[in-house]
Amino acid sequence: MNFENLYAVALALMSIGAAGALAAGKRPALSQAIGCAGLISGIIVSAISVCAGLPDYVNLFRIPILILGLAGAWFSPQYLKGHGSQRSGIYYFFFNLTVAAMLGVTIMNRPIPFLVMWEIMGLASFALVAFDYKSRQVARAAWIYLLACQAGGMVLLGMFLMASSVEAFFILAVIGFGLKIGFPLLHVWLPEAHPAAPAPVSALMSGAMIQLGFYGIWRWGINAVASYSEMFGFTLIALGIICCLGGIILSFPRTNIKTLLAYSSIENMGIISLGCGLGLLGLGKGNVTMIFGGFTGAGLHMLNHALLKGGLFLLAGSVQKATGSLEMEKMGGLLKRMPVSGSLFLLNSAGLSGLPPFNAFVSEFLIYLAGFAAFTVPGKPLFMVAGVAVPVVLALTGGLAAAAFCKVGGAVFLGEPRSKEAAEAVEVPLSMRLPVLLLFLCGCAVTVLTPAAARLFAPEEWIQELYPAIRALQMVAVTSLAVTGLFVLLVLIKGLLPRGKEIRRSCTWDCGFSKPDARMEYTGSAFIQPLVFFCGRLTGARRKITHPQGNFPEKSSFEEESADPGMEFFWEKSFKFFFRLAAKLNFLQSGYLHFYILIMTAALVLMLVWGFLLPWAGTLMKGGF
Repeated sequence: MNFENLYAVALALMSIGAAGALAAGKRPALSQAIGCAGLISGIIVSAISVCAGLPDYVNLFRIPILILGLAGAWFSPQYLKGHGSQRSGIYYFFFNLTVAAMLGVTIMNRPIPFLVMWEIMGLASFALVAFDYKSRQVARAAWIYLLACQAGGMVLLGMFLMASSVEAFFILAVIGFGLKIGFPLLHVWLPEAHPAAPAPVSALMSGAMIQLGFYGIWRWGINAVASYSEMFGFTLIALGIICCLGGIILSFPRTNIKTLLAYSSIENMGIISLGCGLGLLGLGKGNVTMIFGGFTGAGLHMLNHALLKGGLFLLAGSVQKATGSLEMEKMGGLLKRMPVSGSLFLLNSAGLSGLPPFNAFVSEFLIYLAGFAAFTVPGKPLFMVAGVAVPVVLALTGGLAAAAFCKVGGAVFLGEPRSKEAAEAVEVPLSMRLPVLLLFLCGCAVTVLTPAAARLFAPEEWIQELYPAIRALQMVAVTSLAVTGLFVLLVLIKGLLPRGKEIRRSCTWDCGFSKPDARMEYTGSAFIQPLVFFCGRLTGARRKITHPQGNFPEKSSFEEESADPGMEFFWEKSFKFFFRLAAKLNFLQSGYLHFYILIMTAALVLMLVWGFLLPWAGTLMKGGF
């Protein structure tokens, strides 16, 4: 049986579900049932084909699509209640189309069908980003995202037209697919689109869609990569370093949960880029440890990022559902009111920071191994530089990510509520908690199964040389399993122990600290302020301070706002320049027919002159006449 044909069946089922949901749009419950049924049946059919072809690297990109598509379908019904459920038909129509187009991108083997699927993916996800279109902020975010999608499509079209030039082909591939990945200066749509989109859409886009940019680079730029592996390897490492540090630093001053998570996605794309770059360097030198550690670490981190970041975006949706907001400064104390969601958010945050014993540590551990192997390559100073830079950047990024997620966890889930909505929040329904729990458990399974998978899929001739790396992976997996088991055991023991009589304690003197409230605790912005100040203008933060004056000051204030430096100092200035240029050229649209005919005639004359002079210039250059 040809399992590849099952993908066509899956795409058909998802499309039928989308059309049925749209047709039943006036009956939200029916459109929801039809949309979910079509999507889930298509995912099941696709999963059969994926399981039949597991060694194929393309499945590293398909698995996140299927997992997060299923989680989104499970999460969406309760999430949409009170959040646009009357438009369920439109939502499931575009959600199904987005998942189907993402899957189609990994199936199409010819340029035109690939570009068609890429365009459908962009347009369908644009409609989902604009789901709350009445909000001015959402409309702006959707417009920026649409511009990024169309610009990327145009660059990719030019990439296919320039297929004869390997260098130009790869450069255009990095720009076109980098717009989806979020490479430096091409990232500005991510922090705009993710907060605007519904939570299941953000999870799908961040956990699976942006990673398709790497698929495009490997699928269509593989000849360029093989020919110039060192040059492109160092290029990806340089881009990865900027993404890692820039993404996490720009997340510091953000107060919107999903905006911070979007910048974290840029950071994780940088980690994947580092792994791919090291793998390419190893490919050029035939270094098995670098190839294995770089590519396996990058592929594994794609899966780990999908599971952890997908869960975090869904949990952000749970917080929004419970409090009606994503502003962490208005929250606090939610761990007591949402114990399951809060615990999962903190665990996912620790995992995404690369801390052991969680799954992202395993993938980053492999990239560390590749970096150390690069340092030992003889006679290659640049390899030694990369071997030092990558582990240092990974370690620094992990520490900064932990600080950023401490800010979110502390501001949202710890302390006392800072608003009435936070104080009245309750745990979300079970159908919104279970998908996130299963994503987290899948991440735990990845930690344990990684050594066996590495041993199973590694080429037989590499096994002897890779034995130390695989042995180290086994030790990491066993240690992680032991620590996790010990933690679960301690929690169970604590729950089973009988509770003694409650002892009332009170202080005799409290120095006036009789009734603490939310105003006395650190906010998330206050917690992260030293790092924001240390990083200076890199964070895009601007402060306006009114200092107290005199012995009895009447007023003082502190205001801080943050803007993305890439948007503020590059894109906005670039667009203003072109707007001014267009205004100066506006006289060409005079409205006079004779003027238009004159312009066309002048252009035709110039083309004729160019056509006659070009052969003569070529002859002259060759020493003719």
